[in-house]
Amino acid sequence: MNKKIRAIRMEKKLSQSYIAHELRLEQSQYCRREKGEIQFTSDEIIKIAQLLKTNIASFFGEEINKPNDSDPEDLIKYITIQHKFIEQYELRIKEKDDIIKLLRQKE
Repeated sequence: MNKKIRAIRMEKKLSQSYIAHELRLEQSQYCRREKGEIQFTSDEIIKIAQLLKTNIASFFGEEINKPNDSDPEDLIKYITIQHKFIEQYELRIKEKDDIIKLLRQKE
């Protein structure tokens, strides 16, 4: 996901400094996130999607067309899909944390 965010940011010709400033991070901290050294939080992912004017699904290699605003049912489906991506990401982070905890216990 971090590589996809970087690619979209570069495509939009936005600097790391700009995104970092908008996220209230130091540029070096944002850089570490783009490199995958630190995981993005769900709030950061949402804010980055807004800044890059894209949907969260595009960070995961999925493309979802934004629904027609006049159809509430389509909008609900769209929001639900975006939340599922965030939930998936948070679950992966929790699994990673659990593995790290187990490995530290074995030391």
